[in-house]
Amino acid sequence: MKLKVVIILVLVLAALAIGIVFSDTSDDTNAVFFDTLPWITIAAAGLGFIFGVARAILKGKEEISNGEVNRHGGGSFIEHWGTALGIFTLLASGFLLGFLFFPSIMKTLDTIALSLNIHFIGVVVTLFGGFFFVGDYIFSRKFDRLIPNIPDIISGFIGKYFLRRKYPYEDKYLASQKVAFLGFAALGGVILISGAVKVAAHIWPINADLWAFFTLIHDYFSLFFIFILVVHVLLVIVLREWPAFISFITGKVTEEQAAEDYPVWYKELRTGKRYGYKLFGNKEVSKGEE
Repeated sequence: MKLKVVIILVLVLAALAIGIVFSDTSDDTNAVFFDTLPWITIAAAGLGFIFGVARAILKGKEEISNGEVNRHGGGSFIEHWGTALGIFTLLASGFLLGFLFFPSIMKTLDTIALSLNIHFIGVVVTLFGGFFFVGDYIFSRKFDRLIPNIPDIISGFIGKYFLRRKYPYEDKYLASQKVAFLGFAALGGVILISGAVKVAAHIWPINADLWAFFTLIHDYFSLFFIFILVVHVLLVIVLREWPAFISFITGKVTEEQAAEDYPVWYKELRTGKRYGYKLFGNKEVSKGEE
C-alpha cells in the first residue's frame, strides 16, 4: 500500500504541476483552457468512471492478516485524496478569481486567465477522482456503506458527538462520515450541474441571465461546501478521529482498532454477516440473504 500511495501521489502532483505550468498565459492572454480544451473535462469524468468500474471489479477482498485489516486500497487513496487535491485547487483559484462578496485578487487579463486555467486543472482532477469514486461505488454494490439511515444521523452523529453516547452500529465508515458524505454529495451535485452550465457557456451561446443565475447558484453552494468542509476537518481534529484519518494514508487499521471503532464491519469480516440497510433501524442479515 505504501508504494502504491507514493506512486499515486507523485502522479497526481506531477499532473497538477504540469497543468499549472501550462496554465501560464503571459504570452497569450486569450489561452483559456475552458475555451480551447473543454472536452478534457468530459474525458476526465469518463476515464475516471471507467477506471473506477475496473477497480470495483478487480479490487481484492477485505481481510484480517497478521493483526491488521486492509481498510483502504490505492483506489480509495485516489478517491479521497485525489478529489480533495482537486477541490482545494478549485477553492484556491476561486478565491483568486473572486466570488460573491470575496473580491478578485487578479487584476490583469493574463493573471485572470492564469487563475481560470488553474481552476480548469482543479475541475479536471476533481472530475477524475469524483467519477472514479462513482464508478467504484456503483459497481461495488455496497450502497449502504456510505448512505446514512435515521439511527446513523440521530444516534451515530448527534447522539455520539453532541450527547457523548456510544453508538454500537459503526460500520466501515463512521456514522459521522456517512452524514458528511451525504452533505458533500448533495452540495457537490448542485455545484457540478451549475458548473457544467458555466463550462457550456464557453462552447455555446447561453442567455446572460441564465448564466448569471447558475453562477450565483454555483457560488452560494460552493460557500456552503466550504463551510461543511471546514466543519469536517475541525471534527476530525477536535474529536481526534485519527485512526480513520490515518487509515486513508496507510490503508490499514489494527484488528483491535477495527473491533473497537468499527464493530459492525469487524463482525462482518469475522463472521461473514453484516447489518443490512434499513431506513429506521439496523437489521443483521447474512450476505446470502441481501
